[in-house]
Amino acid sequence: MEDMEQNIVALSENIWLTVLGLPMTQSDLPNGALPHGPTLDGIITISGAWQGTVILQVPRPLAQRAAQIMFSLQETPTLADMQDALGEITNMTGGHLKALMSGDCYLSLPAVVEGNDYSIRIPSARVLNRVVMDCEGVPAVVSLVAAGH
Repeated sequence: MEDMEQNIVALSENIWLTVLGLPMTQSDLPNGALPHGPTLDGIITISGAWQGTVILQVPRPLAQRAAQIMFSLQETPTLADMQDALGEITNMTGGHLKALMSGDCYLSLPAVVEGNDYSIRIPSARVLNRVVMDCEGVPAVVSLVAAGH
């Protein structure tokens, strides 16, 4: 799945730069690194011939910045603005990854979870790729999780 890691990096770089004008690169932080403090996690499911989940985890300040840019906001974005922005970026990321899977696959609607010091677990699933990215010194994590059978 090394090729998939390269695809995740390329897709993330392209989406963040094209949609938001923000540079996103693969980080040299350890693969286990998580964003510190409150995060917003975008979650989207791929079903069909391949089944799994894409998770995009970003710190709250990066979600705020993304929402300000995406919606051309002058004021501080609301939580709903941040959820909408991250949901859209998660949807784009999931859609591009879905297109790389063989067979017919379908994308769910994205969900966005907001909180502090929690974990996400999908029972009987396994993490295929977990890529730590960097956006101007702020970490973000993209995970591709395969459904268990």
